[in-house]
Amino acid sequence: MRNHLRVARESVWVQIGGVLLFVAAVAAVSNFARPQLSGTALVAAGIVLAVVPAALWLWMFYREDRFEPEPRQYVVGVFFLGALLAYAIGQPVIRELYRVQDWLGTNLVTAVLGSILVGGLVTQFILYAVVRYTVFNSAEFDQRIDGIVYGAAAGLGYATMTNIQYVVGNNGVDLGIGAMRVAVEALSLASLGAVSGYFLARAKFDKMGPTWLPLGLIIAAVLNGVIDLTLSRIPMLGSGFGFNPWYGVAAAVVIAGAIFAVLFQLIQRLNVAGAATSQKGSALDAVLVGEGKSEEPEWIVWLVVAVGLIAAWVLGSAVMGQTRTATSGKMTLTYPASWAQTTEQGAAFAAYDFERGGIFGTRVSMRQKPIGDYLPAQGTLDDAAANWALERQDQLLSFHLLNIIPTQIQGRAGAKLEYAYLLDPPQGSSMPALMRAVDTLVVSGDQLLALSFAAESHQFASLDGLYDQLLAGWRVQ
Repeated sequence: MRNHLRVARESVWVQIGGVLLFVAAVAAVSNFARPQLSGTALVAAGIVLAVVPAALWLWMFYREDRFEPEPRQYVVGVFFLGALLAYAIGQPVIRELYRVQDWLGTNLVTAVLGSILVGGLVTQFILYAVVRYTVFNSAEFDQRIDGIVYGAAAGLGYATMTNIQYVVGNNGVDLGIGAMRVAVEALSLASLGAVSGYFLARAKFDKMGPTWLPLGLIIAAVLNGVIDLTLSRIPMLGSGFGFNPWYGVAAAVVIAGAIFAVLFQLIQRLNVAGAATSQKGSALDAVLVGEGKSEEPEWIVWLVVAVGLIAAWVLGSAVMGQTRTATSGKMTLTYPASWAQTTEQGAAFAAYDFERGGIFGTRVSMRQKPIGDYLPAQGTLDDAAANWALERQDQLLSFHLLNIIPTQIQGRAGAKLEYAYLLDPPQGSSMPALMRAVDTLVVSGDQLLALSFAAESHQFASLDGLYDQLLAGWRVQ
């Protein structure tokens, strides 16, 4: 018989490698075969991508865990319950009740707090509840490592449903980028679910005391929020406004690998400490084995969740009071409340910073055009971007294209055009304003959607944070 911990550990490493190979294979097919999918076929392909990492993960556990395998119905049940609660509670609370996507882009501090208090806390409480109120008291939860197995299964269920909702809500995704996003979500939530499972296992077998589970939930929520925010921004670490989605995949592999490695090491030390009776009463035993006398009271965990969600509501209300939301066609934009709405040639919506520069200063606009006007038959997004640049050249005085950069917008391939132009001078000035701008393009169905951001050239470089906030607040269907 093989050691149960060793089997689980080997399975996880194989699963992480398998997910990475899956992403590489899909990216290769997408880049070289360039399948032309649209409509229902694109959505169906995206759903398959969303399910594959979870299927691989669960299959590997069944195949490798021969020492004392968890009953198949328990693992599958935890997986599907995690998916069901993500659909019924998790995503509605995060995206519809708190509408966190509309206010996380205001500034970094708000983004971190919101990601922890809303995304992290809601997600981790659901993963905690899935294990705590189902298999926790069963005879099949009989080793500490089982907490990691069940927690990872719950996290995978949550990730799978989140990815399916994302694919359906966006009418499909680019296959290569979509596979990367699916892998990042699956790896991160599987490892974070394992964190919750670890704390539950310690609570069951080591009686860690009344603050252990609340502390575990807080730690898991903080990790969830910080990791989620980090993974969403890592692909943008390339030069300028460029991005590389492989950065996010690499980071997810490293983070998931590190979390599982730490958890397995802790379990190993626990097993050794528990077997070494001579260490009873030692400082190591006090830390590893615990000193509690009974199971922890549940009300403390619920209190932590309630306090966190109330704090998030207060924060969200304050932030949303500083912003406005504009909707046009397939686009929604959250922008500062101090900005004034205006009109702009070809724009469905436009606004400018009333307090800094006025109508001749920083500005943002949204445009929606038929994709057929820009994308020739068998053409690529680069072709559409080039044709978009030609149109902007006709619209703007002394237009000068600086760069066209590939990017990713909410799981879809996109393009960014950096350019400069002259803005007619304000009244009383003899000199036109030299403007720097970036147009972000993404395809949605038969429409080409664009977010334009512009500012005076001497201020543009210092406004990266503002641009990031506006881009984070731009939602496309």
